[in-house]
Amino acid sequence: MKIGIVTPVFHPYPGGVSEHVKHEYLELRRLGHDVRVVTARFGTGKSGVEEDVIRVAPTVSVPANGSMCPVAVGSGMTARLEEVFDRERFDVLHVHEPLMPFLCLSAVDAARVPVVGTFHASNESSMGYRLFRPALARRVDKLASRICVSQAAIDSVRPYFGGGYEIVPNGVDVERFARAEPLEELRDGSFNILFVGRMEPRKGAKYLFRAMPEILKRVPSARLIVVGGGPLSTYYRSFVPVSSRGRVRFEGRVSNETLARHFTTADVYCSPATGGESFGIVLLEAMAAGAAIVASAIRGYRDVVAHGRTGLLVEPRSPEAIALAIARLHADPVLRERVVEGGRVAVRRYAWPRVTREIESVLLKATGRDRAPADGSASTPASTAGFEREEIGTTV
Repeated sequence: MKIGIVTPVFHPYPGGVSEHVKHEYLELRRLGHDVRVVTARFGTGKSGVEEDVIRVAPTVSVPANGSMCPVAVGSGMTARLEEVFDRERFDVLHVHEPLMPFLCLSAVDAARVPVVGTFHASNESSMGYRLFRPALARRVDKLASRICVSQAAIDSVRPYFGGGYEIVPNGVDVERFARAEPLEELRDGSFNILFVGRMEPRKGAKYLFRAMPEILKRVPSARLIVVGGGPLSTYYRSFVPVSSRGRVRFEGRVSNETLARHFTTADVYCSPATGGESFGIVLLEAMAAGAAIVASAIRGYRDVVAHGRTGLLVEPRSPEAIALAIARLHADPVLRERVVEGGRVAVRRYAWPRVTREIESVLLKATGRDRAPADGSASTPASTAGFEREEIGTTV
C-alpha cells in the first residue's frame, strides 16, 4: 500500500507523537509499504528522511492541556493538502490527532481515500470538543476506523462523539534502550533518580524538586538528573530547594543515544506528571532500560504501570509521596529488582514491530484488505539508514 501519515508534530520537534510517527514510518517501510509523512515545519531542523516528509505549513505555539503545542497555520491549507493527495495518490491516510487544527482537520476534509484516525490526548474535559462538537462530529464520522492509544484516550473522546475505538498503544524501541551502555561518569556510587520531560506544568517537575530535601534525608547518596528543556526551564529550576541544588544535575536536551544511556544509568525513573498524559512513553523507555519506576497515579499511567509489579504509583502533586516511594525502592532492593524485572517483561508487548503490525491491520481493513499482498507487490522500501543515524532530539 501507499500510506500517508499525517501528523501535527514531527522531528525535529521532540515528543511522544513525533517518536510514534518515526517508528511507525520505519516499521511500515520495513513491511514493504510506500510511506510519506505529511506534517508542518518546525524551525530549521530536519528529520533525517526529508525525501519522505512533506511539510505544508509553518507553526505557532499555543497553550493546550498544560503544555505548549505547535499548531500549523496558513491560508488555503485544505487546497494545499488536496494538491499533495492528488499527486501522491495514497491508498489510505493515517491521521494522528484528526481533530487538531488546522493541519489534521484539513487533511480529513481533503481526503478522498479511507482515513484512519489515532487519538493520543487525555483530558478530563475539552472545551474545544464541547464548543465545536457538531463541526467536529462530521469529521469523526468520516473516519473509516478510530484508534486510541489507551483507555484514557478513549475516555477523553468517546463522551463527545460516541462510536467504537480500537486500542493500539504507543510503542517503544525496546532493543535500543535495553542495549544502551550506562554513562560511566554517573556510576560513582550515587543513587541516580532520572526525570525526562519538558519544563511545563503538566510534567510536574516542581513536585519532584520539592521532594529532594526529604529524599536526601532518607537517601543521602541520591542524585537527581534532569533531562529536557523548554522556555520555562529557568523558572522551574527555581523550585529546587537551595539545600538540594548540589545534588540536582540539569542536562538539557540530549541526543537519542545519550537519552537511552541516561535511562540505563538510572536506578529510579520518576514521572510526577499531574495529568493530561494518555499513555506515558517515557515509562516504557524506563522499563526497557531496566530502571525502577515511580510515577503519579493518573489516567494513562495507570494503563501502563501495575503498582507493586512494574513500578510504584503515588498520589499526584505530593512531594512527600514521591520521596517515600523513592526511599522505599532504595531501602528494599528485592522490591526494586521485582518491579524492574516485571517492567522488562511487560514492555515486550509494546515493541514497535508488534505495535506496527496492529496499526497495519487497521489500515488494511480500512481499505478492504485482510492482509498485505503475498506476491511482494508492495513498494520496495527505501533505505532508512540515514534516519537511524540522524540525531533528531530527545523524546521529551
